[in-house]
Amino acid sequence: MVAIGGWIFNAQPMALVRALIRKGARDLRLMPAPGSIAPDLLIGAGCVSSTSCLFISFEQYGLAPHFRRRAENGTLQVSDIDGPGIMAGLRAAICDLPYMPIPDLGTDLPKYAPSQYRTLPTEPGERKLLASMAIRPDVCLVHAQQADEHGNVQHVGPPFLDTLLAQASRRVIVSVDRIVSTQTVRRNNHLTKLPSSMVDAVVEAPYGAHPTASPSLYRADEAHLKEYVRACASAEGFAAYTGRYVQAASHTDYLNAIGGGRLAGIAASETNLTL
Repeated sequence: MVAIGGWIFNAQPMALVRALIRKGARDLRLMPAPGSIAPDLLIGAGCVSSTSCLFISFEQYGLAPHFRRRAENGTLQVSDIDGPGIMAGLRAAICDLPYMPIPDLGTDLPKYAPSQYRTLPTEPGERKLLASMAIRPDVCLVHAQQADEHGNVQHVGPPFLDTLLAQASRRVIVSVDRIVSTQTVRRNNHLTKLPSSMVDAVVEAPYGAHPTASPSLYRADEAHLKEYVRACASAEGFAAYTGRYVQAASHTDYLNAIGGGRLAGIAASETNLTL
């Protein structure tokens, strides 16, 4: 089970996702935070057999093409989990509990995701409760803005669900836009959301969230996101896209394919980080 951090068009661990595809990963059980291109790209590349998710969407650019296609034709097993369910499941894993209780909101989720939700006994007149079973990903992939060489990871901006996903996972791999000194981390210790004790590996990957944003450093590349959605309209288009942007030998080759002018155009002009 692989957890994917970030949030829709923010801080998706794209460099790690592309590397995973190049490695030929198969039969993954995907547990993404609300995402877009990261989970959809993995699904389109044939890496994923099932997913438990809140939603995978391209928002104003339409539905996630590969997620929708494979969900509709039945080649992707999809387990729908709502917000309270995923948050409680992660917290249960963090606390080493089998489940965490949540209010029963009266949905059909227990019917369609019986492995995640179970009805808890209550007394007459009490609020109905569900048990959200513990979610324990084997590997968690997240992207942050910076870390030191020891693996103290700092988010310059919201961490989204990254901290919960990381704490609940057995192994945590983080890509960062830059490696900084431990002294820098200590001067801004309030930014440290994942301490080194929770992190197994850190990968320095400038623009590692592209084409999604890395808060305070660069914005989402809207033109590239549109290019991806258009490419996914046909098998030939997607093959051409992956041939150019995914099968590159290294992350540096990917950045060269994007081009310095495009990257400069999405760079943030201001930062809330003072070092």
